[in-house]
Amino acid sequence: MTRPDPEAVRAFLEAFVLGDALGMPTEFMTRSEIRKRFGLVDRLLEPAESRNHPDLAKGRVTDDTEQVLALLDEYCLRGRIDARETAVRLLRWVNETGAIEKHYIGPSSKVALKAIEEGADPEKGYGGTTCGGIMRSPAAALFALERGLPLAESIAACLKPTHNSSPALSAACAYAFALHEALAGGEAGTIAEAAVEGSAAGLTLAPWEACAPSIPARLRTFEDAARGFSSAEDVLDFLYDVYGTGLEAVDVAAAALCIFLYAPIDSWMALRMGASVGGDTDTIAALAGGLSAAHRAASGLKSCLPQDILYFVLATNGIDLSPLIKRLGPEAAG
Repeated sequence: MTRPDPEAVRAFLEAFVLGDALGMPTEFMTRSEIRKRFGLVDRLLEPAESRNHPDLAKGRVTDDTEQVLALLDEYCLRGRIDARETAVRLLRWVNETGAIEKHYIGPSSKVALKAIEEGADPEKGYGGTTCGGIMRSPAAALFALERGLPLAESIAACLKPTHNSSPALSAACAYAFALHEALAGGEAGTIAEAAVEGSAAGLTLAPWEACAPSIPARLRTFEDAARGFSSAEDVLDFLYDVYGTGLEAVDVAAAALCIFLYAPIDSWMALRMGASVGGDTDTIAALAGGLSAAHRAASGLKSCLPQDILYFVLATNGIDLSPLIKRLGPEAAG
């Protein structure tokens, strides 16, 4: 397994953080409300413009970024990805950040972590099907790719305490395999193929296969439907109205991957689309934009993200990615 280019890793993380902040104010607003009020979101919205997060400051990130950065720190510290250690670090994150009070911890994670805090064994796994697993999967994916660890098994260890279900594992592995291919410099088509492979790999690691939509089928259907789309707005209407963009892991994975396929190297467009689609906009924007930015950087192209907005978000949240990227490398192991 070839180590990802550190600049591509940086590009991914920057876009992920920016997507989280860009999509935070519109989270769980409807598609029609966003379209009517903002069109395609192209700026950091003011707190007063947010229906569900008016108490968060402009440019603030949510649990998406906070969990990914916390787990990357944990995995670098431990030199491994372990289900029990993942649960302990997530509990620490909840208590340190006031995630419950801020109303942005997901329902599956909230229930599972409360049970673990009260004595449940994280190794037994909680079968959440929502997007908390795919949301934090980049932490396990990046660490595994940097350290040469088995990718699917690493994702499973990261998800096990809260999202040990076939829908969640299929979604998270689909995204992780796509990210691997993007960081390796693959074309958009091979990135989609990697997502299909990852989806299948995730299913094999689940304790059983639950009834759930198929990510590969959604990608195939989107490819056919996209021939009739004339704008980004058409794409978003389709994703919201036909697939849904709520909390379910399959919905979030399909939306993020489809937005990427529409804007594979236009990372800013992918972020804007994710923030404008309705539903779980912060997670979809972070995942779609991050994948596009990784693909763009691995293709040798400079970032197209608005640097003033990016720097504002990083400064507002006190995020410095450089030390973390350095710690990720295999030379930092041991």
